[in-house]
Amino acid sequence: MDAFPVADESFVHTFMPYEVLLAQRRAMVGSPAFPGAPSGFIGLYLIRLEPAPGHWFPAALEGGAQISEQVVSLLRTAIRESDIPIRMSDQEHLAVLRDIDPQHAYVVAQRFLSAAGKSELFRAAGLRTRVGYIVYPLSTQPNFPATDWMTLIDLSRRMALRGEPNDGPAAGHGLLRGAQMEATGIPETDLIPLAFQDPESLVKAGILQIQRIHVLPGL
Repeated sequence: MDAFPVADESFVHTFMPYEVLLAQRRAMVGSPAFPGAPSGFIGLYLIRLEPAPGHWFPAALEGGAQISEQVVSLLRTAIRESDIPIRMSDQEHLAVLRDIDPQHAYVVAQRFLSAAGKSELFRAAGLRTRVGYIVYPLSTQPNFPATDWMTLIDLSRRMALRGEPNDGPAAGHGLLRGAQMEATGIPETDLIPLAFQDPESLVKAGILQIQRIHVLPGL
């Protein structure tokens, strides 16, 4: 039996509303008033393989399934036993990490991207690895409807697709709270739509911050 069982997309539809709601509730007690309490933060990491110009993502029987298995194998080396890997499709995978330190959220993405950047299989298929993640809750007022969890995954996907083609074979971006979030206290129902529309303005205001990861070829 695999050390890390891999869930599928059907599992996500049942699991994610409860996970988001739990993160919101735990965030309310993850404060100095409750020393030693577990972190209320979860990381939603979206891994996507993007074809380079002139290439396309292969169908399952033409190598797509093999590529998916390679992603799972590399993902297992980057996450903990308590984390949850999910196969969304052959081209996209999700990892849900509980109790993470927001300022070190980049470590998992960096570890995975470093391994993916060395993959001969990805290189031969003309695929670039992109990772996007958010550290949730994004606001000190986590009131986003748990039933709209797919919007959070879409935001992670938006971060994965951020950047330029010349970012190289492996790159990633993460979104998390900024230093001024607590002072502004923007509720998530207002913050998350703004994060889609104009994340740079939120970063400049210190409300959110973006972690950028670029892996140089051969490293």
